[in-house]
Amino acid sequence: MSFEIQTENMDTEGKEIAQKETPKFAEYSPDLEEIKEKASEKEFENLIVIGNGGSITSFRAYLYAFLPEIDKDVRLVTTMDPDYLNRLSRELDEEDTLVVPISKSGETVGVIEALMFFMKKDYEVFPVTSDNDGALRSIVEEEGLDWVEHPDIGGRFTGAVETALVPAVLAGMDVDEIRSGAESMYGKLEPGKENAARDLAEKLFEAEENGYTDILTPFYSTRMFGFYPLFVQLMHETVCKEGEGQTVYGDLGPEYQHHTNQRMFGGEENIVPLFFRTETHEHAEIEVPEGLRDIEVRGKKLEGLERNTYSQALKSEYIGVKHAVSEEERPNATLTLEELSYSSAGELVAFMQYLAVYSAWFRGVNPFNQPDVEKSKDIGFEERFR
Repeated sequence: MSFEIQTENMDTEGKEIAQKETPKFAEYSPDLEEIKEKASEKEFENLIVIGNGGSITSFRAYLYAFLPEIDKDVRLVTTMDPDYLNRLSRELDEEDTLVVPISKSGETVGVIEALMFFMKKDYEVFPVTSDNDGALRSIVEEEGLDWVEHPDIGGRFTGAVETALVPAVLAGMDVDEIRSGAESMYGKLEPGKENAARDLAEKLFEAEENGYTDILTPFYSTRMFGFYPLFVQLMHETVCKEGEGQTVYGDLGPEYQHHTNQRMFGGEENIVPLFFRTETHEHAEIEVPEGLRDIEVRGKKLEGLERNTYSQALKSEYIGVKHAVSEEERPNATLTLEELSYSSAGELVAFMQYLAVYSAWFRGVNPFNQPDVEKSKDIGFEERFR
């Protein structure tokens, strides 16, 4: 594995789960050659990806991780906010922009609304949707659009299939490596094996049983922070059913320390911190100008900061919180990404998927449905036609 997981104060009782079948997302194989061939036919400088939830959360994770290497101007649209849509249309010329709406059902009305905005302005459109009778598929037929089929897999589990890989290859990412990393991780985490995802899922479950109902996820890496919305969706939508499941929230570290540490240490004792960090930051040394070296901060001279790199300074912030939590004998876990590559990103997405599935299995709930999300969607849809 390209990452390491450490836990403290998280003993388990060895809870058993009934033997489960390998999930569909771990068995399905996308046609990478078709994806790459279709992408190669598109000429554009700017990429707009429209989607909600699982249609976009995995791609966002890849985008944030590899943004410095991407030579396309990529924008994400998860809203029909007219201010945002108009700003994009002012900044991105339609002649140089490709719009990729993604929806499994093809019935996500917000995606359709945002798509209508760009179609009216004659942007080129390249959808990803199911081969069904949904509205997006009907638009494909009516307009004669080139498109890619969305597999029959729930959106939040599509980080290694067409749903995420189409926009990834359009952005210039190495989808072969992403897929290879995911496949490798799927093999390690199969049901029936002792594995890291099952182990962490069990420990988080035991923590919830002991009153730790919240998971705080500080990300000590801007490039890893795109995995935060994906992790929240996977855990909430997969696990939180029938009164079960933990609330997941987080922020960038060390910024969250200046507000949520007060909650964690001073509020109700129900938070398990799950730290995300990496050892692969870009190298940059702290340098203090000569005339400022004798200035003191908290009783130490600024010149003393030069013994560290910026990466070491960031790690020091993480260590401070982790040690404080451990000294109070509270449960905590750390996931450290030891290399940042397309392969390791695929591994991490696959790990999060399986972590959510095992978490659901430990609680006896169905990982693959989302029975409680439709009511508000239905009300919002009808409100449009009042």
